[in-house]
Amino acid sequence: MGGPGSGRRSAPLEQKRAKGRSPGRDSGGRKLPEPANVVALPGSKDKTPPPPESLVEDGPGRDRWTQLWREAGGWLSPGTDWHLLVRLCEAEDMRHGMRVALAEEGFYVKGSMGQMRPNPLIDKLRLQDAEILRMERECGLTPSARGALGVGEVGDGEDANPLTAILRAAAQRGARRSG
Repeated sequence: MGGPGSGRRSAPLEQKRAKGRSPGRDSGGRKLPEPANVVALPGSKDKTPPPPESLVEDGPGRDRWTQLWREAGGWLSPGTDWHLLVRLCEAEDMRHGMRVALAEEGFYVKGSMGQMRPNPLIDKLRLQDAEILRMERECGLTPSARGALGVGEVGDGEDANPLTAILRAAAQRGARRSG
């Protein structure tokens, strides 16, 4: 029903409230969680587990590891989510490696018959991005995934929610792309 990993995207809870049919109902008339039952998303800056050795030293996977536990540690569990987060951060390292190789090789490479063709890394990079997004949704790291999990929504108070800066930056990136 639009939950993480279902393939169907759901709008974030805060958007459903803003565009709802009536108080407590989304635009489709479905009941929304009571605001009192929605959990704030606290960071866990002091609970960051050490990064696994499989991550590249000084690579983007290690940076993402720290960021994930700091920003989403309030609902992620070292016991149950560890392996998924390791794969997500390893995928970040792999993505970085592919981008470096693509920059070195160029967007076009010689094919088996000497013809120029698009670098196969382009397709591999797209697949890697899709896999990263799938894992992010599974972990509740997108606004719609958090809404589907019922773990939180973005409120008005910037100090109350550590995700505000992340969401603001994403909105600014989206505005730059479309503008």
